[in-house]
Amino acid sequence: MQLLKNILKGLILITLITFIQLPTASADVLSPGTSRVDYCFQVANLNKYSNYLLIAHIQSANPGLGTYNVILKPGQCERLNGYRQYSNIYAIRKSQVKSQDIIIDGDRESLKDFNRQKSQLIPAKNTINPVERLPDRYGIKQVTEILKIISITPKSLELKYHEIIYTYQQGNSERKPYQSQDNRPSPSLKHKFNLFNLIIPSISIFGVMLLYRRTKIFRNQN
Repeated sequence: MQLLKNILKGLILITLITFIQLPTASADVLSPGTSRVDYCFQVANLNKYSNYLLIAHIQSANPGLGTYNVILKPGQCERLNGYRQYSNIYAIRKSQVKSQDIIIDGDRESLKDFNRQKSQLIPAKNTINPVERLPDRYGIKQVTEILKIISITPKSLELKYHEIIYTYQQGNSERKPYQSQDNRPSPSLKHKFNLFNLIIPSISIFGVMLLYRRTKIFRNQN
C-alpha cells in the first residue's frame, strides 16, 4: 500500500511540473523538457517610411563574436540564432547614404563603416531579444516577431511590437497580438496535441481511483 502511495505521489508531481512549466527565453544550458527554436523578426510597415533605411545592428553577449549590420527590407525576416544574439535598430535618411556606402552581398545589404556613420543614425529604444528555447510540450519550430514603426523624428525612432507568430512542428501557425509591450504572448497548448500531456494525467487519475478502491477494500476487510 505504501509503495502505491509513493508511486501516486510521483505521478502527481510529474503532472504538475508538466503543466506549470512556463516558456523560457534565455539560458546557456537547455533545461530538461525544452528545445531550441528558430527566431526571426521583421518590421511590417517599412514601405510607409520609404525615405528611410532601417538598419539592424546585430551583436552578441560574447564580445569576441563580433558584430554586423543588416539593412532591413520589406518582407525580410532577420534571424537571431547565434550565441546570445540581440539587435538594436537604427534609422537613417536615404539622402544621407551614398551608393558606395552600401555593401551588397547577394540579396542582403549592409552599411559600410557602420561605427563611423553612427552619429547620423537615429536609434530606437527597443532592443530585440530573441526567444531561444521553449518547452517541448508546445511543439514550436519557429518564432517570428512583427514590429511596426510608429514614428521617426530627427532624434528618435519609435518601434512597437505588433504580433508574434508561432510555427508548430506540424506546419500550422498561430498569430498572437501584443497586448502589452512588456509581455510577450505565449503559445497556446490547444494547437499542439501532445500524447505525453494526455497519458500522464490519465495515469494519475487511474492511480487515484486504484488507491481509493484498494483503501475501500482494505477498510471493508477490517
